[in-house]
Amino acid sequence: CRSVKGRRSSAMATSAEQPNAADARYTFDEEKLAALRSSCPWKDDPRYFKNVAISPSAVMKMMTHCHSGVEKGIKKGGNPIEVMGLIHGRPDPTTPQTLIVTDVFPLPIEGFETRVVADDGDVVNHMIALGESLESTRKEKFMGWYHSHPFEVGQYSNCYMSQTDMSTQIQWQRSEDPH
Repeated sequence: CRSVKGRRSSAMATSAEQPNAADARYTFDEEKLAALRSSCPWKDDPRYFKNVAISPSAVMKMMTHCHSGVEKGIKKGGNPIEVMGLIHGRPDPTTPQTLIVTDVFPLPIEGFETRVVADDGDVVNHMIALGESLESTRKEKFMGWYHSHPFEVGQYSNCYMSQTDMSTQIQWQRSEDPH
């Protein structure tokens, strides 16, 4: 019995030291990340990133946030409300052409059928305060944004970027290097 218990505990210790394949993506070597960020290969190639890995908790937070906009709009007796949030993450030093989304943060914004924009002073101050707070506790950075198009549901729904979306994305990319 003791040898079985001993083997089991050493196997458990080994598995605790090495994350499984699904969890390995969310751990990283800080020195390798710093080296990747300092080399900035994405600045020379606008198509540098080829893959995105999104943590399950980030997916759930986005989906819950988007669904809340649908429920809120319908509850008010109207159409679903568009929502927007920030994407937090980093490039993966192990597979550098991959972005890792580790978390998302809903913004206090409600949009309508034609637009949702983060240009309100209170929202901008909220984003700045959130960013400053996270900088002191995490190695990831804000690297993008998301928002819902809750009107595009049904048999022939599609994913698209509106003119406002494209303008927001261009402003985001020009503002700073988010990686």
